[in-house]
Parts: sequence; C-alpha cells; structure tokens
Amino acid sequence: MADNIPIGFRFRPSEEELISLLWLKVTNQLDETDHVKEKILYGEGAEPWDVLGDDDVRWQFCDDSGKGASTKRMVYVFTKLRKLSAKKAARTAGLGTWDGETKSYPVEGMITGEKIGSRRMLSYVLNSGSIRVKGGWIIHEYWLDGALLNGLNNSHNTDYVLCRIIKDDSKYTKVKESAKKGKVAKEKEVGNRGCREVVLGKRKMNLEQESSQASKKSCSNPMDELPNLVNCD
Repeated sequence: MADNIPIGFRFRPSEEELISLLWLKVTNQLDETDHVKEKILYGEGAEPWDVLGDDDVRWQFCDDSGKGASTKRMVYVFTKLRKLSAKKAARTAGLGTWDGETKSYPVEGMITGEKIGSRRMLSYVLNSGSIRVKGGWIIHEYWLDGALLNGLNNSHNTDYVLCRIIKDDSKYTKVKESAKKGKVAKEKEVGNRGCREVVLGKRKMNLEQESSQASKKSCSNPMDELPNLVNCD
C-alpha cells in the first residue's frame, strides 16, 4: 500500500471520534479511506490473518515510543455483523470464533455527556478439535447506541460496526500454525468420509443385486425346473 501521508502522522482517534466515523459510514456520508477499510471479519474462510493482509490494510504499532521492540500492531476496519437476532450476531470466523471477553461499555460525547455508542472487547479463539487455542488477536468493537442510534431510520444500515484490531506478532503465529493443522485434519476427515461412503455404496449395490437375483429366483415357475417328459405312446 502506498503511503501518501506526512512523516510522523499517526492515526489515533478517540472513542468519540470512532463513533463519529461509524455514524458517517452508516449514514453514507463517509468517503473511502485507507485508514479504515471495510472487511468481512465473520463467516467461512474469515481467519484474521487471511482477511487482514499486511499489504491491504494500514497497520501501525500500538507503542511507537521507541522504547524496546514492539510486537503489537493495530488496524481499524469497518465490518458488517451477521445478525442472528436483534441482539445476537454470528461470531464464527473460519476455523475459529471471536469470543466476548468483556461486557459492553458506553461511549459518551465529551460535550453533551450523552451516550452515543457502545464498545466491547473480543478475542480470537481457534477451535482445533477438542482444543481451543487462544492468543494473538483482539478486537475492540464499537457500535452506534443511544442518542446517535435514535436519530437513524430504516434506510440506514445499523449492522455496521467499527473495529480496532490488535495483533500480537509474538503470539498469533502459533494460532495460525494450529489452524493449518486443523485444516489438514479436516481435509483428511472429509477424504476418509468420502472413501467410506464409496465403500458403503458398493456394498449396498452388491446387496441390492443379490436381493434382486434371489427375488427373481423365488418368483420363477417351479414347473420350469422339471425335466421334459417325452410321450412314449
């Protein structure tokens, strides 16, 4: 991604500013920006390391003070929730799930003190068979609430949320490797299941053929099996 920003620039919006950006997005007043891309974070094949490529979004260090090596980076994205009901959304992402770590907290306007949005934190957990592998990815999810939500109508898509995603490079590699092993195991399971289905299908076909032959034999005329009698008169 080409950097057309001045040296020293940092994208560090406050929570109130994040809610304002989301409101502009929901009301179709926000032009496309490199700083906050729209991404699909939930659904099949939506592992975060595949969705959030280094060349596609603008990652920045969480701590850029220069005091020691930083392994945590963050990025801001819009995404649309896959609503299951008015208060519940599907959180599956590829072979894992974004699990809620905290309850929701209000975001208030600094001047009015009114509630304008809410936020919660989720972490990515890989479902690897009976083992749940966790670590390396965290989402701070923001959505419209209170006064700003009340001012919208049916023409506005309120399924949009704004996410600040934090990736810890020192941890997420292990989760990614576990995901690869999980995919290989799943492909093997599907292949083995296919082989079993083929074998069972052949057995079923043979049994049906044997049953059909037995049925024909039982229905044949018993007189046909008697030897021909020659009239000697």
